[in-house]
Amino acid sequence: MEEENLEKLVKKSQKHDELAFTRLIHSIENEMYRIAKIKLKKDDDVYEALQNTIILIYKNIKKLKDPKKFKTWAIRILINECLKIIKRNNKYINTSIEYDENIGKIENHFEKVEAEVDLNKLLKYLNEDEKIVILLYYGQQYKIREIVEILSESEGTIKSRISRAKTKIKNHMKEESKYGE
Repeated sequence: MEEENLEKLVKKSQKHDELAFTRLIHSIENEMYRIAKIKLKKDDDVYEALQNTIILIYKNIKKLKDPKKFKTWAIRILINECLKIIKRNNKYINTSIEYDENIGKIENHFEKVEAEVDLNKLLKYLNEDEKIVILLYYGQQYKIREIVEILSESEGTIKSRISRAKTKIKNHMKEESKYGE
């Protein structure tokens, strides 16, 4: 959805337009699902996080001062909800998440080729911090500045995670081609 239309939906939602709010949530639901799925293993936990996030967005949308930052704000709420669920369940973030085929594909930006690589295959070699920045940066096309806001991390930390993740993936791909896996 165009950024301008998203802003209009946010402004209408802030005035309690329920149809606009429904369309607004619908416009980001797939992205929110993907992020929650990375953070949480069990579908029940994913849906709980999504539901809690939507409720919090609905209750607090009037407090959002800049409609342009809606997506960043919503994703940050989602990540916080995921962390609450993890803490409540006394879990550690699972590094062996089973990814659903419909999560999609990601363009192989690392080698600047047009081939698409299964997101599953790329992410399984990364830790959770690296997975989330790669998904946000390459999968969802967020700018580093936006990822900094979403994750409440420094720009240097985000850039370092992206670089480290790219290096891990490149090294693994070299090993794979070397041994013909």
